[in-house]
Parts: sequence; structure tokens; C-alpha cells
Amino acid sequence: MKLTVNVKMINSKFNQAYADKENEGFETEDNIKYVWEDEFEVKENISNFKILNNAPFNLQYKIANNEKSVEIPNLTILECNLANESQTHILFSSKLIAKTEKVSTNNNIQFNVILKGSKDYVNPIEGYYFLKSDLPTELLNYLTVETEDESNEDI
Repeated sequence: MKLTVNVKMINSKFNQAYADKENEGFETEDNIKYVWEDEFEVKENISNFKILNNAPFNLQYKIANNEKSVEIPNLTILECNLANESQTHILFSSKLIAKTEKVSTNNNIQFNVILKGSKDYVNPIEGYYFLKSDLPTELLNYLTVETEDESNEDI
């Protein structure tokens, strides 16, 4: 089975009432619904797929040749057991999520995640979406913290 994950961040300035009145409910150039979108596919076949809500995760990282780890609580974790018997995780701070949707077809799973706008977040690697407040300051010093306004600059 294959897994595709689609992640979008809501534009907190999007005005649905304006979209309804001015453009038949759709976004416009000056009233954009999402500030960015990521889509990626787990490359290996998945033998088992689980969604863990409000779960902790032990994040291991290395700073200046020192290996460290920190337990991050309250995550939504997509746990994928792969056909090659390894495991991969896709992580989201639970407080960052506005909505999720899992769509299963024959041999595919599409998992859609809508993230709340106007939150300070970090996306250190593909598939990891954390609130800035969920990570230790020491680690944040090595990561770029993004906000919705900074994301808008790329559009």
C-alpha cells in the first residue's frame, strides 16, 4: 500500500464571507485560503498504517557532535510500518492541526492535514511539523522558525 500526505497551512487572514460575497465562495488573489502546501509520498510500500493522537515522540538530534534527545508530547503521529520491516514517522504538533482527513482507496491512502495559521512553527525536515513551543530552545537556535507571514512572502 502507498501513502501520500498533503499538508496545507490556512491563511488566518482568509475571509470566507468575502469569498462568498465576491467570488462565489472561492478564494481570490487578495483573499488566499492557504499560504503554502506540501505533498509527499512515502517511497516504500506500507504494510501497516496507524494514527496516534496526543502521543509522545523521542526526538533524537545532534548539535556540535553531541547527540541528544528530547521527548516531545502531544503529537499526532502517522506511524508507517514498511514492507522492508523498517518504520517511519510523520509528526505534527497536535495543537497545530485544524483538521485531518484520511481517504483510502484500493491500495492507496491519502492523508490530508490542514494546519492552523498564525502559529510559530518549524519544519526541520520533510514530514515533521512542530510548534516552536514544543521544541527545546537549544534546538531552535539551529532551526529556522517560520510564521504564516514569512510563508506569504513566497507566494
